Amino acid sequence: MVDRFVPADDPFGLKLLGPVNVALFFDKRLDHIKITGTIKGVLEVACHRCLNPVSLTHDEKVDIYLVTEGQSEREEEKELEADELFYEFYDGEVIEVDVLVVEQIFLALPVKVLCREDCRGICPGCGVNLNEEACRCKSRGSRSPFAKLRLLKKPESKD
Repeated sequence: MVDRFVPADDPFGLKLLGPVNVALFFDKRLDHIKITGTIKGVLEVACHRCLNPVSLTHDEKVDIYLVTEGQSEREEEKELEADELFYEFYDGEVIEVDVLVVEQIFLALPVKVLCREDCRGICPGCGVNLNEEACRCKSRGSRSPFAKLRLLKKPESKD
């Protein structure tokens, strides 16, 4: 289900590890549809530092208001209020539930996924996972990209 919404070149390899349990309730009102419920499942995504797979348990509550696009048209732009952030738009005829569910899953993902808090990541020089083995880089000196600039500085002479 999520696969068709994730780009093929996604470096974090987001995938579902099992079925997603979706329980949504639709309450049609005069000017909107209120959707409440839960979305539960287990996702796998790569650690943002070392790229090892990490399992994330997804258990999110859903509370969305669907309004038709015609009802939302305003002549001037304005900043959204906090209670307006839960509004979604639809064409007034078809509600694409799969898109709605995947969107909620994506919105619940953390900004940065780490396999552990002290993940050391991948060495930019030799590419080894620093959590599993030592760096194999030949130059063990300063890893600063500006270290070579010290060679350009001439020592001051004391005359």
